[in-house]
Amino acid sequence: MIKALSVLAAGAFVSQTTEYLPVGLLNQIAEHLEISGAKAGTLITVYAWVITLSVIPVTLLTQKIDRKKLFIFLLGLIAVCNGLVMLTDSFIMLLLLRVIAALGHGVFWAGIASYAIKLAGNMPASRATAIVFSGISMAVVMGVPVATAMGNHYGWQQGFGLFGLFSLIIMCFACRWLPSAHETVRKTKPSDVRKPALSGLLCLLAGVTLLLITAHFNSYTYVTVFLPGIAGVNADVLTVLLFVFGVGGACGTVLISRFALRPHILTLAGGAGIALGQALLLTKLPGPLSAGGVMFLWGCAISVVIVGLQSWVIEASRDNPELASALYVMSFNIGIGAGAVTGGRFTGTGDYSDLFLVSIVLSVVGVLLAAAGLLGKRGNAK
Repeated sequence: MIKALSVLAAGAFVSQTTEYLPVGLLNQIAEHLEISGAKAGTLITVYAWVITLSVIPVTLLTQKIDRKKLFIFLLGLIAVCNGLVMLTDSFIMLLLLRVIAALGHGVFWAGIASYAIKLAGNMPASRATAIVFSGISMAVVMGVPVATAMGNHYGWQQGFGLFGLFSLIIMCFACRWLPSAHETVRKTKPSDVRKPALSGLLCLLAGVTLLLITAHFNSYTYVTVFLPGIAGVNADVLTVLLFVFGVGGACGTVLISRFALRPHILTLAGGAGIALGQALLLTKLPGPLSAGGVMFLWGCAISVVIVGLQSWVIEASRDNPELASALYVMSFNIGIGAGAVTGGRFTGTGDYSDLFLVSIVLSVVGVLLAAAGLLGKRGNAK
């Protein structure tokens, strides 16, 4: 069981790093392809929006496929797309490869949590999900920095190629260690498809996801812009602070795996942590040490939110967890894009108070909405 969950976590690591790869290599891509930084940035935006549009229909189309075979295929897709990047000097071709990878990314994340819970047996769902989702934290702590370092020394295309190779290696372990599993599919009449996606609790959780992820990416997207405004934060310290953020995320995931807390508790605690982190940033931190503490708290909070919401979504739709997860993934990626858009309105001014205020308001509203859903659930139970 542990081997299988470790393979899923490794797959999550390489999949999430693939989404984030252009972040650390953006300037190199722009220079090599002779395009603007804004145009290179569409490699990230398009990826998120393709996931948003494709995750539910692709999930429906693949529901009857053996989870092991599907997982192996998606790892192979990542390997091929990242590998082909090494052979192209065309922005259009690079964008096309990103679109193809994104088509697999959505269904990957829609199915990975429910697959992990099936493999985990009697292990609490939140713990199994935390183990698998540790790959997200590792993508921030190790994946992006390693790809960026590879790009700095050997070229940005090699950064993509490295994670194509990693995906290929993980695919080999998946062939050996992952057991077969099929998603339980009920009748596929239109009413049956709409029911899990449109249930009151799932729609509420989609709203909570949208609010909390938008709150996070509203400021996180521009973290490298406002952190240098703190006294004593230079380029080297900034790198350390980003690493501390990732370590905080990893620690949050470890804590979740050790203590089997209910998903709604994780969601409420993580959302409150995001709001607190933004409030501390609003106070104009005095130096790198205090900034490091806030980044650690923030990283821990977002990892708790991610696991809490995913587990809550699956708990709320045991009859069709993959379709429910697809709704979650769609809301998550809308939040990524929305956060980048809203946060962009406050950059370039030198005063980021409004940026942090927006994140605080969004996260507080998200926490209140989650609390309302919990109270409504308990009321119905009575």
